[in-house]
Amino acid sequence: MIFELYSKRQKRLNQIEDIFVYDIIPEKLRHQIIHIWNDSINYELWEEIHNIMARELGVPQLSKYGNSAKEKSICFFIQANTEEALDFVELTFFTIDKVIRDLPYFKKSELKMDADSAIEELNYRFIENGIGYEFVNGKIIKIDSKIVHNEIVKPAIKLLYEEEFDGANNEFLKAYEHYRRGNYKESIVEALKSFESTMKTICRRCNIIYEEHYTASKLISILINNGIIPSYLNNHFTGLRTTLESGLPTLRNKTSGHGQGENLIEIPSYFASYAINLTATNIIFLINAFKNYQK
Repeated sequence: MIFELYSKRQKRLNQIEDIFVYDIIPEKLRHQIIHIWNDSINYELWEEIHNIMARELGVPQLSKYGNSAKEKSICFFIQANTEEALDFVELTFFTIDKVIRDLPYFKKSELKMDADSAIEELNYRFIENGIGYEFVNGKIIKIDSKIVHNEIVKPAIKLLYEEEFDGANNEFLKAYEHYRRGNYKESIVEALKSFESTMKTICRRCNIIYEEHYTASKLISILINNGIIPSYLNNHFTGLRTTLESGLPTLRNKTSGHGQGENLIEIPSYFASYAINLTATNIIFLINAFKNYQK
């Protein structure tokens, strides 16, 4: 017999990661950002960028290595701590967004990327590397604050793991991974699968009959009709039921769950983020209702 000790179980739980991290800018991402700079910043602007940053830090120069302002700036960026690196990213992309964008054409004709493309790639690289920042309106901002992850998403993953909702857990983590890779349609699909799998697992464990092809709407009705949601909460559950029935399924149906016809449908990141957060909230509610039902 194999018995999973408390310490081993806690170690596995502690390995659950946030969808984003905030306290590190990995070397890979730094080099990807440098490539964007190479394609989007005029060489002559590097001296001004270098001098602004050096003045703010109160140092004579950003690095003792390198001959030009650009070389010193890049050497600094590679070695900078997270806060300094983010400051420098904000400064450089502010320059791209507010200065280079407005330069006359002949001064930027040799650049390979325009401002919008540079900013779009930066934000994509942040997500691709699982780093929770975004450049918006000239500033670096945090996205999907830690409160959302610590208070909603991680508890949902923990509940799925502890209660051995293996199928739903795997699908939820896939939704995570798709989001990180920028596959937003796939992320929404996996989020809904996780939501539905949670309800199916509850039905199985309560010996409630259901069909595998049942949609979220039918599964929600089954859980209500069988008292997984206490009858005295029925009136209060109306609003939540509407959210459960229409929130995730409707989001999926109107975006990723059907053919897209002649026109390609672009799913913005905030759609997928909403789907993940809504899924997590629903899962926490459903599993806690199930646990209470078992008492």
